[in-house]
Amino acid sequence: MILIKKIGAVTALALALSTPGAVAADTPAPLNTLTAREQAVIDFQSSMATYTASVRALHDKFRSDLAAFQAAQSARQALIRPLVDARQAAVAQANAAFTAAIANVTTQEGRDAVVKTRKDAIAAAHATFKSAVEALGAAPVKPAKPTLPTKPVKPAPAPKAGN
Repeated sequence: MILIKKIGAVTALALALSTPGAVAADTPAPLNTLTAREQAVIDFQSSMATYTASVRALHDKFRSDLAAFQAAQSARQALIRPLVDARQAAVAQANAAFTAAIANVTTQEGRDAVVKTRKDAIAAAHATFKSAVEALGAAPVKPAKPTLPTKPVKPAPAPKAGN
């Protein structure tokens, strides 16, 4: 009887050691082994995701900076428009005065004086316009296009198995 118990215990122990679960408990099996190519592809995909996110952020910032520039440019043009109209009105008035005065001039000295008066009036209108525009301050600066980071390099394809 003792012999049967010993044989049964030895058989149970042999079966327990021969099962895969028992061996797995002794030596840990690798969870997931990747080839170098598979790891390179995974690294490339993660770097492409990072690259895409950074490029998108740069383009979004550029678009918002460009929109702010366009708004500032429009506001500046709205401030300059009345100054342009005033300059044009002053030049038109000088031209009208010249046309009226030149009809009554009979001598060359009189003609030279009327022409000089017209030129002086136009120069004064331009100088007034230029000083008024300079008083507005510097024009807004257009944002530069962003410099993009270098794009990740796609890993080389795996070599084909030999023939």
